[in-house]
Amino acid sequence: MRLLLLRCVTLLCIPGAVAATQAHAAHPEPAGAAPAPPATKLQEDQRRMDPRAYPLGKVRRIALSSPRFFDADGKPCATQPAPARITERYVRNFLRQAFPVSQVAVMNDYGSFGECTSDNVDVQFTDGRQVRLSFAADSGVGYLSPVIKGKEEDVYFYYCEACKR
Repeated sequence: MRLLLLRCVTLLCIPGAVAATQAHAAHPEPAGAAPAPPATKLQEDQRRMDPRAYPLGKVRRIALSSPRFFDADGKPCATQPAPARITERYVRNFLRQAFPVSQVAVMNDYGSFGECTSDNVDVQFTDGRQVRLSFAADSGVGYLSPVIKGKEEDVYFYYCEACKR
């Protein structure tokens, strides 16, 4: 299994799951390990329905590509959210206060339609792991993708009520 997924039930993580995930991150599978079989349709549907947590850690570095929000065509948003910029402080606050939500919850409950999103923000943790974040301009939703060997792997959805713009 390439990524160890955590299940969260009613926003409370299963005890020990974070430690198990951190141990997995510290001891990746050997290079000759067979890749995980493709997920079935039922497994894919379950992934969309369940909130999944990525093990966050202490932040070493944050790299902002651009502090602004853009629409799907790459143009600045017609109406900029207030404040109109993503800052290192905003990213740190988001990582501290956000909690995992499901993809279905993002679409149905949090009103994030991806019409305006931030440019990518690269975050490196002190243990060497790296993630790429982007933020929806209208909802307090963040999209987190682990970066492994320079490629984004998977997507985790987070929500932060206090970070809502």
